[in-house]
Amino acid sequence: MIRVWKLVLVLSITVIGFANGQGVPPCLGPLSPCIDFLNSTKPPPQTCCNPVKEVNANQNSCFCELALTPGALEALGTTLSHAIQLLQSCGVNFKLTSCKAPFSSAPPPATVGGDEGGTSRATFSGLSFALFLCVYAMFN
Repeated sequence: MIRVWKLVLVLSITVIGFANGQGVPPCLGPLSPCIDFLNSTKPPPQTCCNPVKEVNANQNSCFCELALTPGALEALGTTLSHAIQLLQSCGVNFKLTSCKAPFSSAPPPATVGGDEGGTSRATFSGLSFALFLCVYAMFN
């Protein structure tokens, strides 16, 4: 049951990331079995490592996108060092220095009246906060 809620959390973070304009990499979905092991000292099982290796082989920029998208790892409750440690535990040799450029998109140039007073940002902030409260209530 907890795995279902964690999957819902990952999908919700993805939706909120897209809504806020920060593209959470689509490769995050197959990596969902690894969420339980991001901050763990236990070695991850093959159900986690196999998708990690597959994503590394087929979508080699995915880990760079996750590492360089502002707030992506924090939203998953982990840090870059824990994420790299998980990859290395699965036999993937990831170096942040291999990432060529930031993947977060720059904000568009400002236009007069372009954000309509910031109401869309306030709506998404409210949605993010409501989701946070729901997740907090479920896990506590």
